[in-house]
Amino acid sequence: MKIHFIFILLLFSITSCELIRVNEPVSIGEVEGVKPIYTTLETLTAIETLPPQPIQNLGKIYYKDSLIYVNERNQGFHIIDNTNPANPIPIQFIRVLGSEDIAIKGNALYVDNLTDLVVLDITDRTNIKEVKRIPNLYPEVQQTHPVGYSGYFECVDPSKGIIIGWESTTLVDPTCWR
Repeated sequence: MKIHFIFILLLFSITSCELIRVNEPVSIGEVEGVKPIYTTLETLTAIETLPPQPIQNLGKIYYKDSLIYVNERNQGFHIIDNTNPANPIPIQFIRVLGSEDIAIKGNALYVDNLTDLVVLDITDRTNIKEVKRIPNLYPEVQQTHPVGYSGYFECVDPSKGIIIGWESTTLVDPTCWR
């Protein structure tokens, strides 16, 4: 009886493997999915002060000297004047691509810039300066798919640059899914 069961199980396993065609292109048409956002190393490491931006992907929040610093994941951080808590006023946005976290100690704001740790002097918010960069502090993670995502996505092409995020889009006959 056990031999018959094992034989049937083995036969089923072999035939079910034959039904899966991994490398065969399949036309599925248009579907919703995500695609990588690429950048160059030069753009990645350039820190910019910009006018206020809408908050879209909220990260950590810090309060210091009547100012609120709000991390915008993968983009940078917002500075908001909270002198009047009933009426907080967005002041500016500091673009630091690849940022996931911020911390403040004294007048130093620490922010990750993908693989680097960057220290910014925030003594004068109208003149925020990079004072130190520790390159390659964090190991580079080769992204082959969007982390925490399940569905279709545009396959990663390392020749296009460094991936700093993923955005929703309509894909035509995607070949990558997770």
